[in-house]
Amino acid sequence: MPQAAAQEARAAATGGDGADPLLARLAGRPLPSLTLPSTSGNQLELAELDRAVLYFYPGCVCSPEGGYDSPALDEAQHRAFAHHWADFLALNCMALGVSSQSNDEQSVTASALGVGHPLLCDTDRLLARELGLPTFAVDHIGWYCRLTLVIDEGVITRAFYPVTSATRSAAQAVRWMRRQ
Repeated sequence: MPQAAAQEARAAATGGDGADPLLARLAGRPLPSLTLPSTSGNQLELAELDRAVLYFYPGCVCSPEGGYDSPALDEAQHRAFAHHWADFLALNCMALGVSSQSNDEQSVTASALGVGHPLLCDTDRLLARELGLPTFAVDHIGWYCRLTLVIDEGVITRAFYPVTSATRSAAQAVRWMRRQ
């Protein structure tokens, strides 16, 4: 099945709004007490986040969602969240990218793309283990699947998975937050 057709089929199966039944169980769960390094040079305690959008991206050469276009999709997603930075600020919200890439790799990416918001490093996929988030493996190395979590008062209020468009995932989160 071509990639676009597979994404459309997944979207249709979830009602077209990106709400996967497996991730619906996340609504109402607090973020775990984990501290992750970020490209801003600080350690971020997730349980202390008040209002945020966490967007997860593979950060590897291929992914189930994007095939071998994963780096291009990662870049598009970073740019989309940077483009909507003012929207997130207007919603009193932080946007944070999360990947299992090393902090050094993410710092290079952030610098090269001019990403102004922090990218969090979760090399051991601790969030995936704590919350049951989807991952995949390439050559026995684990990576995050592309997904978005909306956080309000430290609690997950919405999960978007699968992310059917890296370029529209930020706008999708902003639209949902504005309707709440």
